[in-house]
Amino acid sequence: MKPVSIVLLLILPLLPHAQEKVFYNAKIFTADRGHPFAEAIAIKGKWIVSVGNYEDVKRSVAVTAQQIDLGGSLLMPGFVDSHNHAIGGGTDLLKPNTGDRMISTKELLLYAKNELRAKDKLTGDILVIYGLNISTWSALDSLASVFNANEFVMQPVVLRGSDGHTAWCNRAMLNRAGININFINSLKPQERVFYGVSGNEPNGFVSESGYRKISAAFHEEVDYHKASEKAMEYNNGYGITAWLDPTAGSTSKRKQEYLDAYAYLVNSGKLTAHIAATITANADREPGEQIAFVRSLQNKYNREDLSIIGFKVFADGVIEHPTHTAALSLPYTDTRSNGVLMFDPKKFSSFVTLADKEHLLVHVHAIGDRAVTETLNGFETARRSNGNSGLPHTITHLQIVQPSDFARFKKLNVLAAYQLLWAFGDITTIDIVKPCIDPSLYKWQYPARSMLQAGTTICGASDWPVSSANPFEAIYCAETRRGPMGVLDSTQCMPRMEMMYAYTIEAAKALMLEKKIGSLKAGKYADMIVIDRDVLSVSPEEMQLARVLWTMFEGRVVYDESKTKSF
Repeated sequence: MKPVSIVLLLILPLLPHAQEKVFYNAKIFTADRGHPFAEAIAIKGKWIVSVGNYEDVKRSVAVTAQQIDLGGSLLMPGFVDSHNHAIGGGTDLLKPNTGDRMISTKELLLYAKNELRAKDKLTGDILVIYGLNISTWSALDSLASVFNANEFVMQPVVLRGSDGHTAWCNRAMLNRAGININFINSLKPQERVFYGVSGNEPNGFVSESGYRKISAAFHEEVDYHKASEKAMEYNNGYGITAWLDPTAGSTSKRKQEYLDAYAYLVNSGKLTAHIAATITANADREPGEQIAFVRSLQNKYNREDLSIIGFKVFADGVIEHPTHTAALSLPYTDTRSNGVLMFDPKKFSSFVTLADKEHLLVHVHAIGDRAVTETLNGFETARRSNGNSGLPHTITHLQIVQPSDFARFKKLNVLAAYQLLWAFGDITTIDIVKPCIDPSLYKWQYPARSMLQAGTTICGASDWPVSSANPFEAIYCAETRRGPMGVLDSTQCMPRMEMMYAYTIEAAKALMLEKKIGSLKAGKYADMIVIDRDVLSVSPEEMQLARVLWTMFEGRVVYDESKTKSF
């Protein structure tokens, strides 16, 4: 198959874009539940013309159509990611980044020394390292011992957690930011929880809004054009041709760098994915003003492949020790706190109801079970007031979900955007979670299979750059739940075919684009990928290693493995 694929990669870019093309002699997964498999597919320009058996497809186009033999390869729709911080991820690719790998303090110290020596990626004079796996925070004393000594005594260091909610700073950086025990004691109790304290001094750990005090102490210059181009290359390399960017803008900011970056890609002809964007909002603030602001952004930025479809709201933070900002129905066992619910439930209900009435969907970050329940309560209020508007309101992350809420997703037409790459047995799901929460909650960690059986629409999502955007790795974890510390509740293992749908047609629903993308059907965009093995039938271990040979977006090849190193 490999020689045939290489020939295809050489031929496809040379074909006239508007010429009819027929792809045949392939195993084609359409992601159309009514007709999931086909023998051939015909396209013309941006669009799919026909899908079905070879003879019928061939008759649907002119006799001059180019016939392309795929040599038995697997062809399927481009992947759709329902939660992908692409521009932020592209920005991270330009900075020191450990890529969410679990590394020891000794390895991190060596990495930091090399970056400090190179100096080319420093943020001013500050060493900011991104992508730290959250297991790093279980060794705060070790971090302090090495990054407050020797060449780092006067050198400010910031370590950013891959989760986007946590960070650690050395003493030099804390001093620069003005974070000392007097500052922490001056805070309100609900603000103090975002700063770590050991003994009578800050230990460098910060979370959630606490990081604003750090970021205010330095100015970061970012080439957003370059970052956006990197984001396209990265995602196309994994066969991703569409995503929802949940934090593409903010109602609290006038300058919208991420939306400007997407507009740059459109205007320069470099946008190689369909982008649905949501704008971060504060559900406790007046909804009318925020809706009007989003309308103004739509008027400025909406294009054929770039659309602002609604809001992103944070319901809570994260569970893992030592953060404990996810909102739980039962208190954390070590702090006796129930975490942080980041909106007033009544105000959230009012916000969602008005947004829904204005045909703007709401995409909610909810990790703890209380956050999930209160979010569903808000959606229920909106449905009761407005009826079923058809808007695919979505909850993402869903680390702990109560069984009493499973059936509510289908009833309320609420989608579940799951990052199931995280659903496996390792430090992040066992060591820094299990001892900290009630066993009755822990047993319902990432309950995707139970929710599927209750009728919930499961959408594939990565949360890149929090973790890899590679769908094959995520599908492996969803199917096996197997990690270095064993299997995380085998009863929640997802069927592979359901995950293939989750990363195609189901995720397209979260983008409100299922009529245009997500499956191979006549009249939809010609977004297709060819894979180096039959990912529908090989073992989970082999499927996990699958590579995309080429990615087609709207009828043109935007990634091919023969010319670009795979990620």
